[in-house]
Amino acid sequence: MSRLPSAWANPLDDPLAMAAAGLLLVLLVRLTPLGLPLALLVGAIAAAGLAMLRAQHARRGERLRDRRVRESIEAALQRANQLALQSDLVSGEAMARFQDPDHLEALGMVQLCCERLRLLPERILQRRPLLESGGGILLSAEDLQARLSRAREELRRETSPTLRRERHQLVDQLTRNLEAARFGMDTREARLLALSTRLERIDGGLRHLQQQVDAQWPSSEASDAAVAEAVAPLDEALDQIDRLLDAGEDRSR
Repeated sequence: MSRLPSAWANPLDDPLAMAAAGLLLVLLVRLTPLGLPLALLVGAIAAAGLAMLRAQHARRGERLRDRRVRESIEAALQRANQLALQSDLVSGEAMARFQDPDHLEALGMVQLCCERLRLLPERILQRRPLLESGGGILLSAEDLQARLSRAREELRRETSPTLRRERHQLVDQLTRNLEAARFGMDTREARLLALSTRLERIDGGLRHLQQQVDAQWPSSEASDAAVAEAVAPLDEALDQIDRLLDAGEDRSR
């Protein structure tokens, strides 16, 4: 039994193609001397042709998104490697400048954070199959708009500082996903957009941490609170990346 060519598409699976064919059939019957049997044949050919063209267009779009996903993953890995190298420098500088045993806890926070950053490229590489999964599932702009409106209302009503921060992050993420949906991104691209955003946030946070290490140590008057405050945003971004990679999607959306 011969197989249908890959370019063939069943017009019955394409409502738009069937609707267009139906409209063409009505026009042919009413406005031309063609009989019903011939009009049906022309309509069927038109439906099949339109369905095939739309299927080809969809496959081209999928291939383009596949390529963008691969490029985004490579860019994320490259950025993570840069951050890992940067964290090595911060870690080494903290060890070299550290002198006061009273600040051992702050040094431990810096070292632990830098260790997590060193492991980040390997973590992303291990989860690459997950990052590549979910192709073709386009984001719904209407659904995201409704969720964004609810999130903004919840943020407006929230009084707890901690929960307000979390809800503000949710609004930011939904806003980015809505923009992604309007550009025709699928779930993989939105996931990678979230990953890229957090990597850039880590870059800024790591620079701030390095400034704090330079400012606080080796002075005996150093403030552990200033170091802890600089480490906190980095740990938060790394936690968000962990959730994103473990769950396959950003739960804050």
